[in-house]
Amino acid sequence: MEMSSELIKENHRYLKTCILYEVLQKMPIFDSYRNFCNTVGKDAMDYPDFQFWYYRFYHGSRDFDYDRSADAEPKTLLDIPVVLMNKIAEYLDPVERTHLRSMNHAIKTVVDNFPPVFEKIEISASNTSLHWTLNDKHFSCFKKDGGSSLHRPNCLVEESEKCHIEKGLEHLAPLLKKPNVQANLLSLNLSPQIPNCDDLLPARFNAKSVFIWSQHVNKMSEFLSALNPGHLESIRLDGLLSGDRANHRIIFETDQFKQAKRVKFKYYQGFNVEWLVNFSHLKSFKCRLMIENTLEDVPRVRDIISTFEQLESCELEFRGRWNGGPLREFAEALGEEIPIGPLLHQMTITHRYRIPESNKSLEIKIEEKAICVVSKFTKFDNSVF
Repeated sequence: MEMSSELIKENHRYLKTCILYEVLQKMPIFDSYRNFCNTVGKDAMDYPDFQFWYYRFYHGSRDFDYDRSADAEPKTLLDIPVVLMNKIAEYLDPVERTHLRSMNHAIKTVVDNFPPVFEKIEISASNTSLHWTLNDKHFSCFKKDGGSSLHRPNCLVEESEKCHIEKGLEHLAPLLKKPNVQANLLSLNLSPQIPNCDDLLPARFNAKSVFIWSQHVNKMSEFLSALNPGHLESIRLDGLLSGDRANHRIIFETDQFKQAKRVKFKYYQGFNVEWLVNFSHLKSFKCRLMIENTLEDVPRVRDIISTFEQLESCELEFRGRWNGGPLREFAEALGEEIPIGPLLHQMTITHRYRIPESNKSLEIKIEEKAICVVSKFTKFDNSVF
């Protein structure tokens, strides 16, 4: 008959027997303490006491009745000088600082002097799993019958009765809530069947560049709006289907889009030409455009882009129906020589356009696949143009 945990907790020899058992299993002390707590309860023994007996047994001492009253008071992290604690925090990576920060308020204050800056944070959520990567450290939480399983670097798999999104966010959300947390790249891949994950970005997040994949424009706008518009410079959006095209305007209305410098859209159907005016503040952008009448729409696109004062370059992929192939129609629309011959599909049309009342000009290169690359030059050189 198994002994109850309450009975074990009431007898110090039983508790030490459990610790000795963990030592004999030759498992790391943190995993041993987790097993110990799962067996007899989290309130059975504090970690410092467990650590004392664990290492005493580990080094061969088996005296369960050893009197610790004569021992010197054990040192704790709080006894470390602040200067040294700052040095320790300085050499930890952002993930390690997050764990250190959770220990107590005094350590939290020290760690918060080092704003966590990640090269990349990647989050992928679906109805079966939640994955996240913090620089080079990978974490996952998978849906299982009756709960979920959490996988972390250098840790045992943790089983839970909670849903995989809820369980995963218990570990991810505290990091994203840290003050002044930053990421050079934040990547969000959101499945159409994703469960409720409103707490995925619980605070105004500082990302220099963001990639969002979602087939729901409202969800895409929601996560984009959670980012700090004063910090965000580059936006890349993918996954949008045609749907209700009017809804896609909400992206253009966000402060994040209005203050960005570079944007890439992969909208499968493409925007109407008149929507192009929303890109006027950008230094560079990439998107698809729907062309209904090549002879009218292509010069209109050129004229609209020529008014973009901040523009350095852009790439446009045109969608439409071409009677004689896109290169012929684009050449005719721009007044360029119409290419002929069997190598037409390998050719590129180059169209140079001087911006009216300006010393600037556009160079427009169009390939057979109706991809247009536009570059702006500051000075107009008659020898070239």
